[in-house]
Amino acid sequence: MTASDVTQLHSAGFNDAQITIAVQVIAYFNYINRIADGLGVDLEDSMNAPIGQWRADKADFRNS
Repeated sequence: MTASDVTQLHSAGFNDAQITIAVQVIAYFNYINRIADGLGVDLEDSMNAPIGQWRADKADFRNS
């Protein structure tokens, strides 16, 4: 992340606290994924479902 990235986020309406939180969350997910990959953790079967099946199994609250 560069100063230019921060400037663009400020221009989009984000403040320093919001940017800091976003960076922390993104870094945490990056860390956890690397640990899982390094340990050879496999996805659960439900996480490997084709996207069409996954969508069909989820409730669609937009039409409620």
